[in-house]
Amino acid sequence: MMSVILRRLMAAIPTLFVIAALSFFLMRLAPGGPFDTERPLDPAIAANLRRIYKLDLPLWQQFLLYMSSLLQGDFGPSLHWRDFSVNELFARALPVSLRLGGAALVIAFCLGVPIGYRAALAPRGFPARLAGLIILGALIVPPFVVAPLLQLLFGLDLHLLPIGGWEDGAFSHQILPVTVLCLPLLAAIANLTRASMRDALAEPHMRTLRAFGLPARVIETHALRAALLPVIAYLGLATANVLTGSMVVETIFGLPGMGRYFVDAALGRDYPIVMGTVIIVALMVIGFNLIADLLLAWLDPRIRRE
Repeated sequence: MMSVILRRLMAAIPTLFVIAALSFFLMRLAPGGPFDTERPLDPAIAANLRRIYKLDLPLWQQFLLYMSSLLQGDFGPSLHWRDFSVNELFARALPVSLRLGGAALVIAFCLGVPIGYRAALAPRGFPARLAGLIILGALIVPPFVVAPLLQLLFGLDLHLLPIGGWEDGAFSHQILPVTVLCLPLLAAIANLTRASMRDALAEPHMRTLRAFGLPARVIETHALRAALLPVIAYLGLATANVLTGSMVVETIFGLPGMGRYFVDAALGRDYPIVMGTVIIVALMVIGFNLIADLLLAWLDPRIRRE
C-alpha cells in the first residue's frame, strides 16, 4: 500500500509542473493585462506597475521567479486586491469552498447510493421510474439555471431562505448553495450506483448464490460492495466537478469562496490568483484520487494484489 502512495506522489510532481506551466503561459498569452482598464493609466504609471510586479521581464524569467516562489509556498501578491497577498485571500476563501464542497459531496454520496440501490432492485417500479426522471433532470439542467430558480422560489416567493451572502457560515445561508452543488453529484452517483448494481446482480457468481438458496439480503449486500467500486472511483472526478461548479455557485450567491475570487481574477487578469486557484484545485483532485485508490484497494483484494 505504501508503494502505491509513493508512486502516486511521484507522478503528481510532474503533473503539477505541467499544469502550472500551461496555466502560466496561457494566462500571459491571453489578450489584455492586469492594468488594462476602461480609462487607460498614464504610461509612466503603467510601466512602473509592471516593473514593481516584474511583468516587464521576459516570460521565461517570470516563470522561473514564480516557480521559485511556489516551491516556498508563496503564491505571490494579488494584482487586483493590492493590499493582500494570494495566500491571505486563500486563507479566508478556501475554508468556505471546502465547507460547501465537502457538505455537497457527503450528502450526494449518502443519498445517491441508496437511491441507485433501490432503483436497481426494482427497475420497473414507480419509485425507480420517478428516481430516473429526477436523475435525468438533475444531470441535464445546469447549476446556473437551478440556482436562480431556487432563489426565486425559496427566497423571493416563499421567504424561507436567504438568496445570498455568507454571514459567517450561518446554516440558513448554506442550504441553497449546497443544494445546487449537490444535485448533479447526487444524480451522477445514483445513476452510476444503479447501473453498477444491475451489472453486479447479473454476474454468474450471484446466480450461483441464488441457486444455493442464500437470502436475498445477503446477495444484495455482496452485490452492493462490488457496485460501490465504480462509485468510489468517480469521487476523484466528483471533486473536480464540485470545485469547478462552486465557481458559478459562489458567484451567484455572493459567497466569499475560491470560486468568486477566481472569476473576478480571470476577468481582471489577476495572474497570481488564477494560477493559485488552478494549482489548489489540481492538488485537491490528485489528493482525492489517491484517497479513492486507497479505498478501492481496501474494498477489492484484487487491486491490493496488483
